[in-house]
Amino acid sequence: MTQLKTIDIKGKSYVMVNERIAYFRKTYPEGLIITELLSSTDGVYTFKAMAISNGNVLATGHASEKDGSSFINKTSALENAETSAVGRALGILGIGIDTSIASAEEVGNAVQNQKSNIEDTAKEIIDNGDFL
Repeated sequence: MTQLKTIDIKGKSYVMVNERIAYFRKTYPEGLIITELLSSTDGVYTFKAMAISNGNVLATGHASEKDGSSFINKTSALENAETSAVGRALGILGIGIDTSIASAEEVGNAVQNQKSNIEDTAKEIIDNGDFL
């Protein structure tokens, strides 16, 4: 497999979704990536993505994102969910999975959510006086 560009997140290499898509297009010139919004409820968007070649579904991926749950999701949760679903489908197909099916975007978002959750918990503890 061609070496795909990676970025480092917390000491691990992850492949960006755009790199996975470019590799898919090169490997499967007749291929299609089809996405479908499965649900949009209370600001949570769930997508399904399928990687298809010659009419055969090669891989499927799903992802959900919530409005406001991270910096990027303050304005682009819908788009982020779709991109993550595509990245997962291509990862399941074996594209860009040297270390993980997760894409760089997914991992970066998870790291940001963890930071946000820790900050929110700390603020809640301080606001409630629970640290005494």
